[in-house]
Amino acid sequence: MAYVPQADEPEVIGAGAHAAPIGAGAALNHVQRRFLLAGRVLVTGGWLVLTNTTIGNSGRANAEHTLVGLALLLVGVFLIMLSPAANRFPGAARAGAAVADAVLFYFFAPAGN
Repeated sequence: MAYVPQADEPEVIGAGAHAAPIGAGAALNHVQRRFLLAGRVLVTGGWLVLTNTTIGNSGRANAEHTLVGLALLLVGVFLIMLSPAANRFPGAARAGAAVADAVLFYFFAPAGN
């Protein structure tokens, strides 16, 4: 299950010793944070695939790798751009949440049984 902050837990920017509480006007809800995290994972993965297929000197890369890298990059950009407007467009937010959950559960599977 995805991380959902508790009601009494303060929202922070950053992690560890450099974490700072978010001001009341700039608070992000858990859906927006989930979109941003999944978007960053997808953009980074897509960028790595595109960089490897275009700059890498191995001859094993083909057009399918480039297409998958571009698709990952574009879906990541979609999630990042959807995060500020998630509260205004609930239909798009539901579709984005399904994609974000699939990405996060695939790449960061919870330890369990």
